[in-house]
Amino acid sequence: MVTFQVPLKQEAGDHFRFSVAGRSVLLAGSRHGSVPHDTCCQIIQQFHHLGFRFFIGCASGIDRCFREALAVSPYHKDCVVACAFSSRVRPARSLGLYASVVVPPGLTPAAALRRRTLWMVRRSSLVLLVPEDPTAGCWGPGSRLVFRSAMYHLKPVFVAAQNPPPESVHYRLLPADLFGVLRGYWAVPHPFGDGGPCDDEY
Repeated sequence: MVTFQVPLKQEAGDHFRFSVAGRSVLLAGSRHGSVPHDTCCQIIQQFHHLGFRFFIGCASGIDRCFREALAVSPYHKDCVVACAFSSRVRPARSLGLYASVVVPPGLTPAAALRRRTLWMVRRSSLVLLVPEDPTAGCWGPGSRLVFRSAMYHLKPVFVAAQNPPPESVHYRLLPADLFGVLRGYWAVPHPFGDGGPCDDEY
């Protein structure tokens, strides 16, 4: 188990704590967004120090930022690039990363991208999501799918965005920073028992 704690502003010194049973993190976000290379490297290093491995998609934008950072890190062998199309495998492998098509053949492009996203969410312990499309100022459909499916599968999500996800009875929403590097919000599904929010795996 890995435990995270988030300071609660209303009471100095008080914290909200949650735990995840596995040690794999999905790094995801807008295909039009970006994260500075140094920031990606710091995040990767901090997660790796906690024992996490990495899932990353095959798209441009946020996916590419983290793929390029992992490629030059000492942790490049602790990463899986999940591809929706065979044409995207070789570029990822050329960076020295393990990449594979994770969807069945014969799907439409939209269905393949959706299945790839769900494949990654189901195998992750938690998600780092950078969802905002800077050209439109809103979340793209892929980021919305990541968030919804993560909540359904009881996976905590750190949302690195200026605006929080909507309030919901299904999760607790807390403003926070991630490793002192990214500002945003933790969305933590309500647990069903003492083991934490990942008790019931689908």
